[in-house]
Amino acid sequence: MNRLKNILTILFFGLTLTSSGQTQTTELKNYNYKILAKLISFEGGDKIHFAKFKIIKNLSDSLVVNDTIIVGYYNYKEPDENIDNVLLTIKKYEGLTSMKNYFICPEYDGKKNIQKAKIEYIDFDYWEGCETRKGDCKPLVFSRTEKEKNWYLIMPCGGNITSISITGVNYIKELHLEHNNCPPYLDLSNLNDGNYSASMMACGLGGTVTFNLITMN
Repeated sequence: MNRLKNILTILFFGLTLTSSGQTQTTELKNYNYKILAKLISFEGGDKIHFAKFKIIKNLSDSLVVNDTIIVGYYNYKEPDENIDNVLLTIKKYEGLTSMKNYFICPEYDGKKNIQKAKIEYIDFDYWEGCETRKGDCKPLVFSRTEKEKNWYLIMPCGGNITSISITGVNYIKELHLEHNNCPPYLDLSNLNDGNYSASMMACGLGGTVTFNLITMN
């Protein structure tokens, strides 16, 4: 009786582990990743069309990706041809393919998952000029129209570890990242218009910069 009970217990745990492994694998297959990228070229295709992109910022920590990727989508769900910088929503392709660094849009919908993005930059030299007070450190102004929904700010790395504190009216955001996760970024999409300051602490860069967000009609 005890032997039968042990066998049933082993079978139960075996089925539980198998089920858990299958669930985790399914979750990985269905996981969507977010990436800021720049269009390199449309590559054409038949039912499935392809576009090549250069990575600006990988927004998904769990995804390891090369500098350049290819993304597939249905020809009747192609994105706007007039794109440059974009916000990509992609997933790993689990089929057989000879293409390297190949991903697909969820449901192969390029119209929905390849969206225009407005990307602003603060470069290293400007930030260093504000830190040393030897450069032109006039407050920066970033503007967009009401139609532009995806808005991001890319900032410089300050060293092996970079910490940035962003503050505004009723707003505070702390960024802490290592060099392999650079560059730092801030999602401006839902921030209110107004004045903000960003203060950095790092071994190679510091100081504070200020910027103003404006949405135009």
